[in-house]
Amino acid sequence: MSSKKKWMILDAYSYQTLACVRSFGKRGIDFVLGGETKHDMSFYSKYCKQSFVYTRPTVSISRFVNDLNTNIRKLKPDLIFPTTEQTILACDENRDAINTSLLIPSTKTIQTVCNKQNVLDLAKSIGIAIPKCYYINKANVDDILPKIESFPVIIKAESSVVIREDCVANTGRTSYIYNSEQLLSECCKRLETSPLIVQEFINGYGIGISGIFKDGRALALFGHKRVRERDPKGGPSAVMESIDISNELGSATCNLMESIKYTGPAMIEYKEDNETGLAYLMEINGRFWGSVLLPLTIGVDLPFIWWRIANGLDVDEGNASYVSGTKGRYVLGDTKSLLLTLKGKPKGWSGSFPNRLSTLKDYLCLFFDRNTINLLFRKNDMGPFWGRIIYVILGGDQ
Repeated sequence: MSSKKKWMILDAYSYQTLACVRSFGKRGIDFVLGGETKHDMSFYSKYCKQSFVYTRPTVSISRFVNDLNTNIRKLKPDLIFPTTEQTILACDENRDAINTSLLIPSTKTIQTVCNKQNVLDLAKSIGIAIPKCYYINKANVDDILPKIESFPVIIKAESSVVIREDCVANTGRTSYIYNSEQLLSECCKRLETSPLIVQEFINGYGIGISGIFKDGRALALFGHKRVRERDPKGGPSAVMESIDISNELGSATCNLMESIKYTGPAMIEYKEDNETGLAYLMEINGRFWGSVLLPLTIGVDLPFIWWRIANGLDVDEGNASYVSGTKGRYVLGDTKSLLLTLKGKPKGWSGSFPNRLSTLKDYLCLFFDRNTINLLFRKNDMGPFWGRIIYVILGGDQ
């Protein structure tokens, strides 16, 4: 099968780009791949035929755009598809300067889904449960902080990435705060970069409802829960499991995306409280997400569905049929999770924390579990697994 349009897919180091590479490659769809280093894992895929390296937008947006335009002239793609917030934001900021079409949401939509406060406020307005939140900026910090008395809390930036002069800047990871002194210190430090959200801690596990949307309508949905995260306190998935989507979360997701009129891939993240069973909306990832290799590997080809939508083609009914209970695993991330678990519960941590012995046992057993898939190490495309190891050895984030 040959595509109607030749895509230039960026962010070759990311899991979400690898999902597109494997999906398009096995179908014979024409694409060119761009990445930040020659060791980005998707470059090692057998499906990667054309590739180039560009300047990271976190180093220089202007050089990033120049590199794109140079390779647009050479490789002649019909459109550019970035898969991470850094490149989406850099491309959005330079729509007129990039010499081909961009497959990204509108600027207004990006500003909505990438701003956590906007997402939480919108969700609350349509009746979706959210954690108790405090929105903090330099003007109100002295008034708000004394009101926060229950710990631990979570502190995160309003947006994960922002434009700072000629680069895209990361605003810092989610932090867990155990007392008022630590909260004051963290706010003073991080408010120099971005407004902040201080959020009630929900003791539970993450659930993702993800899919492809067109004008807010869900064309394909997939559900997963986080079995283990790279950091046992919370973070990206190391082991995840396919689940059936409850009527409640399916309805909440569809209502939220309909209110935005969103078009494209997205994952809506919830956290379910261990005691009450209530699921709280956490954020929207307005792009392909890190665990998208799981649905792809078990037969829900979301990148291909998005390719069809982007090419104006119909999407077959029943395209998101899958079996629940299948686990996907990133071995490097799971190894990091194990090591952090073996160190023991952090001082002051009041939430659930994995048991050392049971975690070690499960870590070892998953190597032999027929119902667990190693999402990188695939017999028909083993290169990205070794590429990821090289990337981590050279200092990349696993």
